Amino acid sequence: MAPHGKELSEDLKKRIVALHKDGLGYKKIAKTLKLSCSTVAKTIQRFNWTGSTQNRPRHGRPKKLSARAQRHIQRLSLGNRRMSAASIAAEVEGVGGQPVSAQTICRTLHQIGLHGCRPRRKPLLKMMHKKARKQFAEDKQTKDMDYWNHVLWSDETKINLFGSDGVKRVWRQPGEEYKDKCVLPTVKHGGGSVMVWGCMSAAGTGELQFIEGTMNANMYCDILKQSMIPSLRRLGRRAVFQHDNDPKHTSKTTTALLKKLRVKVMDWPSMSPDLNPIEHLWGILKRKLEECKVSNIHQLRDVVMEEWKRTPVATCEALVNSMPKRVKAVLENDGGHTKY
Repeated sequence: MAPHGKELSEDLKKRIVALHKDGLGYKKIAKTLKLSCSTVAKTIQRFNWTGSTQNRPRHGRPKKLSARAQRHIQRLSLGNRRMSAASIAAEVEGVGGQPVSAQTICRTLHQIGLHGCRPRRKPLLKMMHKKARKQFAEDKQTKDMDYWNHVLWSDETKINLFGSDGVKRVWRQPGEEYKDKCVLPTVKHGGGSVMVWGCMSAAGTGELQFIEGTMNANMYCDILKQSMIPSLRRLGRRAVFQHDNDPKHTSKTTTALLKKLRVKVMDWPSMSPDLNPIEHLWGILKRKLEECKVSNIHQLRDVVMEEWKRTPVATCEALVNSMPKRVKAVLENDGGHTKY
């Protein structure tokens, strides 16, 4: 069947009329030419009314850009996704000599399904990172949920007292830019923040520990002994510990401690926060904290600990259950970025 709304060629219209003159009905013509009956009927009716298969003159200004120019715009935008509409307009004018506005470029791109969007922030992946991620996914693609349920996931994150590291939006009307409800309060020097280390598994959240000052390998080893080991033991003998490749995590001191404690450590590909479900748990925690009114660091620490302990087991379980899909996504993207 012809696509809905597509204009028929003159040759096809003449064939429809010729077959109708030969005595064929609408249905037979539609079946022969693989068209809809309504298309055949409208073509024949228009011919009976006007005596011609040609379309009547259309009203309105003709398109400024030719089909060739539109294809050129599409090639430019797909070749350089960060090229602005003004730059594309200048390029098109330089090639064809016809002045084109940035608004015309935007409308043309919208018509072919391209829209200006805020780019996703993802870690820079080099070829070595992609290979390591793909190798990790290949090694783990046959693992069942019983394996993932025995993994203790860990990570560190910063939690701000005021403001956020992310982009915020508000709904407002014209003239409301400076109303209290429509502005994002800021505090000089950021208002303070806390660094935390935490761990989780499919069985729920584990220990959470606040980091005082700058963490080094010795401090990290203390966290492992005080907070990680108790959480790991609750998962049984088959437990596997996960942490990323931060220098503090891979230092000789940390490696020796984990070996001494007989902790089975998962081989982890660098630049892979999308494979760690605890990253999403941090996001959930921070969104909950935005609803809480805290005015100082001490209150922030109390609320963080309270919300961490209140995290439902079902939330952690759902995040861990996504691991097969995360691994599959890495394989499908040949080690590249995923939606997670």
